[in-house]
Amino acid sequence: MYLPKSWSEIDVLQFKEIRELYSIQEVFTREIEILSALADIPSDDLEDLDISEVSEMLAKITFINSEPSKNYKHTIGEYHYKPLNTLTVGEFIDLEHYFSKDYNQHVGHIASIIYRKVMTNEWGETVYEPYEFKPSIRYSVFDEVCINDVYGILPEYLAYRESFMTTYANLFTDEDGSDEDEDEVPVTSDEAKAVALKKSEKKWGWERLIYSLCNEDLTKFNEVTNLSLIMTFNMLGMKKELNV
Repeated sequence: MYLPKSWSEIDVLQFKEIRELYSIQEVFTREIEILSALADIPSDDLEDLDISEVSEMLAKITFINSEPSKNYKHTIGEYHYKPLNTLTVGEFIDLEHYFSKDYNQHVGHIASIIYRKVMTNEWGETVYEPYEFKPSIRYSVFDEVCINDVYGILPEYLAYRESFMTTYANLFTDEDGSDEDEDEVPVTSDEAKAVALKKSEKKWGWERLIYSLCNEDLTKFNEVTNLSLIMTFNMLGMKKELNV
C-alpha cells in the first residue's frame, strides 16, 4: 500500500477531503479515514489492522499536520495569478463570501477568482479575463492541481484583507465609531429593534453598498461590481470624511 510522502503528491480535491475528515471526533476513526483517503483504499480494509500497524502508517504521513507550501505558482495551465491590488468590488465580495466559510473547502472557488486567463492588447499590455463567470462552475478546474501550487493564495489573501480592513476601518464601523457588539443584550423594545436593525444591516451590507453605488439603479449593478476595489473605497472614505 502506497502512501504519499508530502503535500507535493496531494491535489486540491484530496486536500479538501483530508481537511474535512478532521471534523471526525473519534481519533481512531479519523486516522483510519485519512489513511483510507491517502492510500485510496476502502476504510473497511484498514479497520482490522492492529494499533502498531496503524501507528507505523501514521508516522509516514506526518506532513498532513503541517500546512502545504505557501509558495504558490503564478501560472497554472492557461490561468495566471491576478494581483490582489487589482481586485474589483465584485471579486472582493465573492472572496469575502468564501473566506467567511471554511475556506479550506473552497480552495477551488477562491483560485478560480484569483487565477484568470490573460491576453495581450494592441499596446503590449496584459489584460485579464473579465469576471463574467461563476466560481461554482469553474472551481473543478483546480481540483487536480497540486495543493502546493495554490495553497499560498489563502494566507496571502488573509494578509491583504487584514491590511485592507485596517486601511478602511472607518468604513466598517458604526456611526459612533465603534464596532457592532454582537454580545449586546437589548433591554427595551426600542433597543431590541435597534439591535435587529444592526443585524439586518450587517447581513445585507454588501448589497446595500452596491445599491448605494448604483444610485438605486440596479441596471448599473455590473458597472459597480467591475469597479476597482481600491478606487471605490478611496472615494467612499473621502465621502465619509468630508460628509459629502
